[in-house]
Amino acid sequence: MDRGYIYVNKKSFINNLQYLSQVSKKTICLVVKANAYGHGIKWSVRNAREVGVEWFAVASIDEGVQVKQEFKDSRVLLLAEPSVGQLDNILKNDLDLTVYSDSFINALIDTGNQYKVHLKIDTGMHRIGCSPDKFDYLFEKINDSNLSLAGICTHFPLADTDKGDTQNSIDLFKNTISNVDIDNLLCHVDNSASTFYNLDESFNMVRIGIAAYGIEISPIKSENKLLPTMEIKTRISNLQHRKKGEAVSYGKAKILDRDSVIATSPIGYGDGYPWNTFPDGKVIVKNQFCKLIGRVTMDQILFDVTGLDVKVDDEVTILGHSDDGKLNISVSDVAEWNNTIEWEILTNMSKRLERVEVE
Repeated sequence: MDRGYIYVNKKSFINNLQYLSQVSKKTICLVVKANAYGHGIKWSVRNAREVGVEWFAVASIDEGVQVKQEFKDSRVLLLAEPSVGQLDNILKNDLDLTVYSDSFINALIDTGNQYKVHLKIDTGMHRIGCSPDKFDYLFEKINDSNLSLAGICTHFPLADTDKGDTQNSIDLFKNTISNVDIDNLLCHVDNSASTFYNLDESFNMVRIGIAAYGIEISPIKSENKLLPTMEIKTRISNLQHRKKGEAVSYGKAKILDRDSVIATSPIGYGDGYPWNTFPDGKVIVKNQFCKLIGRVTMDQILFDVTGLDVKVDDEVTILGHSDDGKLNISVSDVAEWNNTIEWEILTNMSKRLERVEVE
């Protein structure tokens, strides 16, 4: 082991996809942006295809290309309009496009090519999407053109916290599309959180992101049916005996209150392990929690192993369970220590850490 490994669990990932399919009763579109939430795009696509997932959503053309390289017949939805200068790459790689602006739709029409598009409605997120009062106009423009309308969609701002607001967005969405014929179109509004609400069965696809990787974000819990898919392990690379009163790491942020044995591990914020994990953060060594001592550095962390029988190269758990199964560090724990969200923890995991599949 050099720096450490990210262990991605195939069995847990497939379990999650199958469970989410049962809950939603709809076609799954697996969101694999940001390197599939840190798990690896090609790994996620390959395993998702084993259980019948054919749709994938991405944030960039490069991500879409990676999906197509793994399975050319996959349907890949780009979640926002790219620059007009990238239209040839869209066509070359057969990507579906999310569209919402009059000028971009006009640019697509002007090419004369039959791009596959999904018209997005802004129902309250106020980020991207056409306003409801422009929907009919854009819908007809697309239908009367060389473009192929494949779907209609929206995105919810409060799906993980407010069921009532999500219902209001659904009502607005349904009212907006009520005057048009949506037969043979994909209608997708739900994300990982709102899928558990089952607020409307008339839609036929859900976009599943973080839940596929075992992270519980919906107020309606899965009762442990969603399983974490990522563990991170590293090793002890150095041990030092330091005296009470000595300072440790950058800024001398920690003054030792006792004689201590300080371990170093070769993982840091350059690997995606957050800088703010100190002072609350912990690791697991020999089935014991060990508190971080001093600031996280770019390539290394320090933690207190006083009283433990340890040596260089002993395993260190950054994320996941202890060997005896009694202790656990979850993605939510790391997010809480850093006053951030689970999405940021997962997507920041660097490619310096090798991904290894386990079952």
